[in-house]
Amino acid sequence: MGMVEAAVIGSDDVDPLTGLYLRRGIQSIIADSLAQPKDPSVRPTLLVLDLDRFKAVNDSAGHDTGDKVLKRVADRIRRAAGPDATVARTSGDEFAVFLPSGDAVAALADKLLELVGHPYVVNGHAITITASIGIAQSPMDGADAEALLRSATIALHQAEIEGRNRLRKFEPSMQDRARLRLALETDLRAALALQQVELREALTLDQFVVHYQPMVDLASGRLTGFEALLRWQHPTRGLINPDSFIPLAESIGLIGALGSWALRRACHDAANWPLPAHGGTLKVSVNVSPLQLREGPALIAGISEALTGAGLPAERLEIEITESAMAENGAATLAAIYALGIRLAIDDFGTGYSSLSRLSQFSFDRIKIDRSFIQAIGAAVRPQRQGSVGGGAWMIRAIAALGNGLGIATVVEGVETAAQASLARQAGVTEMQGYLVNAAVPAEAVPALIARLDQANSFGMSAHE
Repeated sequence: MGMVEAAVIGSDDVDPLTGLYLRRGIQSIIADSLAQPKDPSVRPTLLVLDLDRFKAVNDSAGHDTGDKVLKRVADRIRRAAGPDATVARTSGDEFAVFLPSGDAVAALADKLLELVGHPYVVNGHAITITASIGIAQSPMDGADAEALLRSATIALHQAEIEGRNRLRKFEPSMQDRARLRLALETDLRAALALQQVELREALTLDQFVVHYQPMVDLASGRLTGFEALLRWQHPTRGLINPDSFIPLAESIGLIGALGSWALRRACHDAANWPLPAHGGTLKVSVNVSPLQLREGPALIAGISEALTGAGLPAERLEIEITESAMAENGAATLAAIYALGIRLAIDDFGTGYSSLSRLSQFSFDRIKIDRSFIQAIGAAVRPQRQGSVGGGAWMIRAIAALGNGLGIATVVEGVETAAQASLARQAGVTEMQGYLVNAAVPAEAVPALIARLDQANSFGMSAHE
């Protein structure tokens, strides 16, 4: 646990699993240390460490294995921190290390990331986990124990937002971002009005809308469908980027409710679209969060209700999932979706946990190629340094060939120029979407957009060039 300072610590302040102090115990020690006179050059330091996605360990290997991993993590932290530090388990998978002098904090943080990341073999399971660390120093980041803990926790959350498995030192600007996030969370809960009325009624407030971005066939130029994109029209903050509120909705447990509404809205809108001039039908593609995919039966029921309520044929609906979701245990849910006659697409392919065995295992209808690859092609089309595009063009050709070999259509996202579209077509990609075709539009603008895209070469590229 580290050196016990003058603070009075009782048995209730010690974690029975790891033998470390609990949150109240380390708070007492920090408070006592900060109250002692010290040289102004001394910077008492607190590190708060959280195990990244530890819930997956409990879910896959069981809580007994999870508890043993926590004990092993505690031992590694204690050994790395040394005898002068105080170590605590402040919550389920969160730990804290207090250094009274603040010496060599950066080296210790790096060492902790490395040690925690070494594999664990427990109960026959080989487990690898990572950690995120937030660092705060007194007095600049907090003059008392509560303030220091708050600052270190804010820095920890910033490290998690930036991708996890990293450390961040507290900066005052982080506090402003934390306040904004809390305000957005409050507004999101209010917009959904979950505490007061049913979700179906709450969303008639029209703060949430679905916009639609068209997709076209690269060979014929024909419109094939639209991707549904959720937007939050905040009454005072304006249009909020999905990158800001979707992760927030996931973290506070509201993504299921929000995703269900978006699915119903998209199916209802698509059922009322006019037929294109070529006489075919138009599909609507809806993104599903990995968290929704985990709630298999609820997701399947929601999809069935959305289709029935809208009167939309199942073959006109496409469900998009990310590569990371494919890497999780969602096989049964994906099979059930496919059994309903619904199309399946894998989104942002090439940037996540690509697995050829999983790709062939599931019945995917389309692969969506991440926009980063076409942007690399854009760099080559606008001559810059030699060889700056090869990677993007090569990846697009490789994914298109993979799709063709497996009998899966491919769609390239983020196409902005006719030259990019031409290169994608020559690479063997079957469809595209992006600003060259059109930006996403509100539901009421879709019929006019369908009529315009029915015209030849409406997106700036001849089908026969």
